[in-house]
Amino acid sequence: MPDPSSNAIVGLCRFSYPSLGGFSGPKEDVAALEARLYAPARLDRRFALFKTLTLPSLAAQTDPDFSLVVLVGDSLPPRYKTRLRECAERYSFLQISSLPPLGPLVSTRRAYRKSIPAGADFVTGFRIDDDDAVAVDYIARTRAAATEALASGWADAENPVVIAFHRGLYWTLVDTEQPFYEYVETTPLGLASAMVTARDAQVNVYRWNHRRVQAHVRTRTDPTGVMFLRTLHETNDSDRTIPKSARPLETRAVLDQMKDRFGIDPDAAIALMAQG
Repeated sequence: MPDPSSNAIVGLCRFSYPSLGGFSGPKEDVAALEARLYAPARLDRRFALFKTLTLPSLAAQTDPDFSLVVLVGDSLPPRYKTRLRECAERYSFLQISSLPPLGPLVSTRRAYRKSIPAGADFVTGFRIDDDDAVAVDYIARTRAAATEALASGWADAENPVVIAFHRGLYWTLVDTEQPFYEYVETTPLGLASAMVTARDAQVNVYRWNHRRVQAHVRTRTDPTGVMFLRTLHETNDSDRTIPKSARPLETRAVLDQMKDRFGIDPDAAIALMAQG
């Protein structure tokens, strides 16, 4: 039976990483992809979102025993590498992995493996984008689910398990009239999802499209509690839209709970809309 105490929780954020085949839309060569991803206005916007939403939500976790790997291209302009190093100096959970352009699975596998602590036989790898946030109890609830899966033998070296939380908030930064919505996903979202695997496994949470992962891997889903904050804005790399059946929320009500539920400064967050 796997030992749950040998499980490490490691997150991965691909920060404008020029992954080959990792983006929707027309295929681009590496030069064109890097030119688009590294445009100064775009990177400045991504840093504003990352520092205002993603990092504070992780810093506020009730369970601080985790790490976050920020995967960047080795061609990322030096001044932005400096900004990331400054973030790593402020947040002890943050590590930086710099790689050349590779495919999504190869690059994420290498980044995860560099960050798994010694002595960990299993890793619960979660994914998060640089413009999203998770609730302050995300790590704690993910650990509890992973511990249960390992202790029961449902997750083991041969059988990975996905843990997915389905309820969260959508926030469109380009609509000041109705920016916030609540929604319960019907299939796993990449955000607030993790995969429990053996440390030397060839697969991780990026292996399959998150909408179809339950067709490939044992999957535990949980629709209770608001667990993620997903943003829609002018520099989204994926085709994000507000789901048709999402429930509109009053802006004031969301801002009132933003700090307690996500560890985010509501004044700094709402200022992001003015920048859009």
